[in-house]
Amino acid sequence: MSGFRPLEARSTSYDNETLIDSTEVLKNVARMFYIVDPKQTSFKDMASLPKDGYIQQAMPYFFGMILLEWVVLFLKGKGPRLNDGLMSVAHGLIMSLSELLTAGILFSGYMYIYNNHRIYDLPWDSTFTWIMAALGIDFCYYWVHRAAHEIHILWAAHQVHHSSEEYNLTTALRQSVFQSWGAWPFYLPMAFFIPPQHAIIHKELNLLYQFWIHTELVDSLGPLEYILNTSSHHRVHHGANRYCLDKNYAGVLIIWDRLFGTFEAERRDMKIVYGLVDQPQFFNPIRHQFFYYGKVIEKARSMDNWTDFFSAFFKGPGWFPGTERLGDITFVEENPVRDVYNPQRSPVLHLYTILHFIITVIASDAIARAMQGMSQSNSILVIAYLIWSLTSVGMIYDKSPLAWLGELTRCALSLVFFDLIAPFTMIPECYLQAIYTGSAAIATCGLIYDNVLSSKQKTE
Repeated sequence: MSGFRPLEARSTSYDNETLIDSTEVLKNVARMFYIVDPKQTSFKDMASLPKDGYIQQAMPYFFGMILLEWVVLFLKGKGPRLNDGLMSVAHGLIMSLSELLTAGILFSGYMYIYNNHRIYDLPWDSTFTWIMAALGIDFCYYWVHRAAHEIHILWAAHQVHHSSEEYNLTTALRQSVFQSWGAWPFYLPMAFFIPPQHAIIHKELNLLYQFWIHTELVDSLGPLEYILNTSSHHRVHHGANRYCLDKNYAGVLIIWDRLFGTFEAERRDMKIVYGLVDQPQFFNPIRHQFFYYGKVIEKARSMDNWTDFFSAFFKGPGWFPGTERLGDITFVEENPVRDVYNPQRSPVLHLYTILHFIITVIASDAIARAMQGMSQSNSILVIAYLIWSLTSVGMIYDKSPLAWLGELTRCALSLVFFDLIAPFTMIPECYLQAIYTGSAAIATCGLIYDNVLSSKQKTE
């Protein structure tokens, strides 16, 4: 989740000489809540931006806060589902890996307008510029987010974020690969005034702020609920209950929803059911990223005239001929009752999936730093391999008939192309070889077991 940051404005190495003291940790934690010093977060030009972007710097804090939240939930007897949590983080990793191949492309339009057509030069070191950039990014985000819910083809991307049936910090990382492609035009008006380095910084700060609001542990913030987007407001946004639909689009300031008539307070008399109205029954992250585009096309092809055909793409997800632009939501249950998608798997299996998930997380961070020194073909191959690894975990949790065959193939190829993969894992080669060899054996056993079980079920 790099926001607008081009690849050349990211760190390409680990700084082993810099020790992070307690003051720096507190500063980084405060940044997660948009508590920053304007002077320390204002930069003269693009070259002055910190090479470690705020999102990249926040990775340890993401996982630390997730772990802390899960510990608290376990102590309260509300342990989250590991399969759902891992897949939420997997979506974030897939989006980040995809951005490595497109970094800077979408922001080039902003740069072109600012460099050639800006109307006024705001001083880079002015607090006024800082405030205008913060408000501008947040205002534009409101309309980006609202459009993502009210335009069907944009919803095809954004539905990924809403597809978790849990509401915890991992949900914040569940993002679409394609959403930024529909979002960038909304920020272009800022380019006539706001320096690009300010836009990048505040886009990152805006994203960081939205992380902590994805939790059920925070109840109410009192008077701040009138101004800020909070966990309570955002829980409503993620609900599949009728009263929750198309509400509370804010990023940081809830005032936009109050101004434009999309605000809805959380109701204490009704349990919020999270997820989509028509909840997909699978974990496979790549399938989640793509499947809804098929639904949009299927809906468009069912129309009997060209007006309705194009309306199926550009009106609301719930629209059908004869209804309002956003459709008729009265068919949605006010208080849905449904079981969450949770195929039963042996708890021991989690050890396998967590191990490969951790390897993929480490390798994803490593390739983000090494991209500029790699050939394009090698970059694409490694990124595709890492996305395949995450998809394989989802297929295993889905009990897909192809899961163990795919995993056996992946582990075998990992050994064949070991020299290409090993440098990104930071695991001693002897241990890594043992992991992939053992995993191939486990995948073989899983494949045999599934075939035997399938044959037994057919005879019965």
